[in-house]
Order: sequence, then structure tokens, then C-alpha cells
Amino acid sequence: MSVRGASPRARSSKPRSARARVTREAMGVIGTLLAAAVTVTAVVLRVLVGPGHDVALAGSMAGLCAVALGLYGWGVWWATGRLLRPVARLESEMLKISMSDMARRVEVPSSGDEIARLAARVNAVLARLEGSALQRRAFIADASHELRTPLTGLRTRIELALADPEDSELPDTLRQAVRDIERLHRIVEDLLSLARLDSGEVPDLEEVDLAALVEEELARRTPPVALAAKVEGGVRVEADRSQLCTVLVNLFGNAERHAAAMIEVEVRAQGSDAVVEVRDDGRGIPPADRDRVFERFARLDSARDRGAGGSGLGLAIARQIAMAHGGRLYVADGMYGARFVLRLPLLR
Repeated sequence: MSVRGASPRARSSKPRSARARVTREAMGVIGTLLAAAVTVTAVVLRVLVGPGHDVALAGSMAGLCAVALGLYGWGVWWATGRLLRPVARLESEMLKISMSDMARRVEVPSSGDEIARLAARVNAVLARLEGSALQRRAFIADASHELRTPLTGLRTRIELALADPEDSELPDTLRQAVRDIERLHRIVEDLLSLARLDSGEVPDLEEVDLAALVEEELARRTPPVALAAKVEGGVRVEADRSQLCTVLVNLFGNAERHAAAMIEVEVRAQGSDAVVEVRDDGRGIPPADRDRVFERFARLDSARDRGAGGSGLGLAIARQIAMAHGGRLYVADGMYGARFVLRLPLLR
């Protein structure tokens, strides 16, 4: 019978592990005593019956040894079965747990011994597996929804174009279809990136000049608003260059989508950290939502959601890459708008 949330309770009597040790020691003593008793009995009988009854004495001693060994073997079998009974019960309960019933838990004995600790650890593993399974199902559902939206729009536009090939608005319809395709491409690429990160892919570390990398990425972009950059030279980190580029692209793209008139980027060394700050003057992020923006396909009530063109995965990917490099990515307080801060271990 399974019990959810069960926890081991202390008991005043001696733990079963101690009883097991006592049982083993007692069995060793009993075995030694039996062997000594048989030997002493053989010597006494040999003295009492004299040298003329060796055959009868041997038969008696053989019978006595057989009885002693039988009792000893039965004692070992009984004690072993008693000790292993909780393990067999735990195994039986684990066999009843399937991937479709991850909410079940095994019963934790109240003995406080190794079996109880093992059962508690099994329940902890089951809880983690259940959480992972729920997260995976939610992620698949959200991904399906996100893919369905541009696919539906794309299909509708193609059907309208086919229904009226002479429509004067056909070029605009095709441009909208291309935008849908581009969004689909972004979502698929981000899903593949997350799959690689989730698989535990080890970053290909090399020495990277973070200041130079930020300047290169900013030079490639044509932001729709004014951009101010303050970059301190000589800020170096050990990182996977391509993954670090992904973080910067996602941070810059997020700022461009939500900035009203200004984006500010700063790179500096601070203590043992290399710091990159990306600030925009948009509506900002309420404190209650500052962790949620890094969730996969997070929906915010404010204008800072993926309705502005994001895939809903960029910030989640950026934070996961930062963590894989021993760093952090978070939203900090600012005078206005949103202030994203990336911290990585500084290479000395």
C-alpha cells in the first residue's frame, strides 16, 4: 500500500541495522559454540566408551553434526529472510509505479534504518521524475500551440492567395506568409537549441574577449532606436563563443522589441565577474514577473510578451547558457524600462 508524503519516524527501540549486526554476531558465536560443543562431545564420548567403539562413536558424531548444521542453516535462512523482507516489499511497490502513475510513492518504514533511508531517497527521485515529466508535458503543449499559430496563419494566407490569384493584395499576402515562415524558423531553431542544452551538451570553452564580442554583435545590428554602448576593454571570459553569441543576440533582440527610444549596453569587470548590462526604456518588467520572463513560453500580462515577435524561448535559452557557464542572468532594478544583467566568471 503506497503512502504519499510519508516520512520516516524515529523509534525508541534499537534500529534494525543494529539488530542485523547483533544477529550476525550471534549467529557467528552460535556457530563457534556448536563446533566447540561437537568437538568436546566427541572427546568425552571417546574417553567414556573406550577405543573399542570407534564406529558407533563416528556414527553418533555424524548424526550430531548433521542436526547442528541443520539448525544453523535454518537459523541463517530465517534471519536472512526477515532482514530482506522490507527490501522485497520496497521492490514490489516500485514495480507498481509506472510512467503513467508518477504520483505514487513507496511506503517509508518507521524504523529509521537503511531501508527507511533508501525508501525516502526513492520517493525523492520519484518526485523529481514527476516534476520533470510534468514540465516536459507542459513544454510540449506550449510548443505545439506556438507552432500551430503561425502555421494556421500561413495556411490561411496561402488559401486566400490560391482562391484569388488576381488579387491586387497578393504581394502583401506573400510578405505576411514569409513573416510567418520566419517565426516558425525561429521557434524551431530555439527548440533545437533547448534540446541540445537539455541533453547536457558540454560547452566548447575557449578564451573570449567579451568586450570585443559585444562590439562585433552590435555592429551587425540595425536597431530601430538609438543605441548607446559603454564597453570596457580587456574583459575576458572562458566560454563557448557561439553560445555566448546566442545570449547576446537574444538580449539585444529583446531590447529592440520593447525599447521606446533608447537602448543602452554596458560591459565592465566587477570584482570576479564580467558583467554585461542591456537596458531599454520600454514599459519594464514588474518585480513579480522578473523570474517568469525566463520561463519557456512565458506569458506576461504587460506588453513585454512574445506578441512583439519573439519565440518565447530566447530568454530561457540565454539563462540556461549562462548557468552552464557558471554565471547568472537576471533582471535587476533600474531607473526606467528593463535592465538585464549577465554575469560570467572573469578570466584572470
